[in-house]
Amino acid sequence: MLIDKKQKEQLQINETQVLYEDVTEEENEFLNRSVEPQRWYQWFSKSDSKEERKLIIKLDLIIWLYLFLSSFVKTLDSTAVTYAYVSGMKEDLNMYGNQLTYQLSCYMAGFIVGQIPLTMLATKLPINLYLPIMDSLWALFTLGMFKITNYHQLYALRFCIGLLGSFFFPTVQYILGSWYTKSEITKRSALFFCASQIGSMSGGYIQQAAYTNLNGINGIKGWQWLYLLAFLITIPISLYGIFTLPGLPDAKNTSSFKLLSKKEYRLAQLRMLREGRSSNDKMSIQSIKMTIFGSWRFSLLVTFAIFFSQADGPSSNNGLPIWLKDNNYSVSKTNTLTTVIPAVTILSAIINGIIVDTWPNSHAHSIAVTTMLNLTASIILTVWNGVNKGGILFAFFLTGVADGIAPVLYSWANIICSKNSQERALTLSTMNTLGNTFSVWVPLFVWRTEDAPRYLKGYAYNVGLCGMMLIMLIPLTSLWKKDQKRANFK
Repeated sequence: MLIDKKQKEQLQINETQVLYEDVTEEENEFLNRSVEPQRWYQWFSKSDSKEERKLIIKLDLIIWLYLFLSSFVKTLDSTAVTYAYVSGMKEDLNMYGNQLTYQLSCYMAGFIVGQIPLTMLATKLPINLYLPIMDSLWALFTLGMFKITNYHQLYALRFCIGLLGSFFFPTVQYILGSWYTKSEITKRSALFFCASQIGSMSGGYIQQAAYTNLNGINGIKGWQWLYLLAFLITIPISLYGIFTLPGLPDAKNTSSFKLLSKKEYRLAQLRMLREGRSSNDKMSIQSIKMTIFGSWRFSLLVTFAIFFSQADGPSSNNGLPIWLKDNNYSVSKTNTLTTVIPAVTILSAIINGIIVDTWPNSHAHSIAVTTMLNLTASIILTVWNGVNKGGILFAFFLTGVADGIAPVLYSWANIICSKNSQERALTLSTMNTLGNTFSVWVPLFVWRTEDAPRYLKGYAYNVGLCGMMLIMLIPLTSLWKKDQKRANFK
């Protein structure tokens, strides 16, 4: 066996990973070949072979494209409720109280309850079938929305929809971490993340067009058509996933339709072996205990994610549209200007993705710079009085950078937790779960609608969040460097 001791220890090889032990001499040369980082304008590394480049393109088409489309349609669903509410659902379901808020609580309850267990289940089932089938079930419950006759049915369906979609984001990060190297993953994660922002920007236009042109056709009201369209868009995407999505890069879990050859699967396995990233570890109570209590990785990453998940407060609590309305901007101009924030988020995510993939181990620097920009915007909004309209508008736009950290943070977590796939899945899902949990109840105290658009408590709270993120980067970076030195020393 030609694989060296250090590589074997990095993966903590057990009986279920014997496929990594049978390494040929040619494969061993591949494992020990130096990998050059990509330049910022390149899609491949100079050291990537012709076979690797072909594999990467295939992975982008059969994995990333499906994940992007699936995320896009899920965003359309999340915005459909609001548009349906103002397009007739409110009157038809007699939603004259706080029912819109309650349905969101039901959705978040399902989302929070399902995220960790369903993500962990994704690591044990054939993921090439699990993800598209769960997407199809999600689409069926979305379809059921157009037949509801009262808001109690709305609550039940929104809980189920939240449950079925809960594991999607962390599972996507887990899949990306199982196929892409550290010089490829952040860019793909950033481009995937853009799907939700593009969906947010375009959702209103799509749904308004559907309402205008389809209202009353076949006796179906405009707001009902919104859910029908979400279903009709999702099903073909799910079928695309079933036919294209491969399993994880191990011999026992491959795509049924063989879009990747055995040679390409083997190349993918070797790439992950070279990365020191596992995707086939056993789940046990002991492994869960070791993840939660056995190292710094879980606690620091999850805590950081809790602060990060709330740091987009200025852009996610409708401060800008309310301020624009108070300052007598037209409806048309308000709709246009509010799309700038998701555009800034997209730009921030892509720039961060390119920087991190180009300069290895620059995750902390990228997060620090982006956080400083968000901190600057939060300080301007906290001061408020004495700042002219241009300054307020600039600050609101600048807050869009906050969510641009997401692809960097989650790709970094993939790399930090490379040694054990169960630790990786549990850490990613817990980061997202607890982050979303805090984002549910904290706004009740610091982002009260009565304080809009000058959310003094909220903006000041955001200053504190950014400060805590900058402080936490110090131990996170320090301990990560120690782990790297320890691994290299071995």
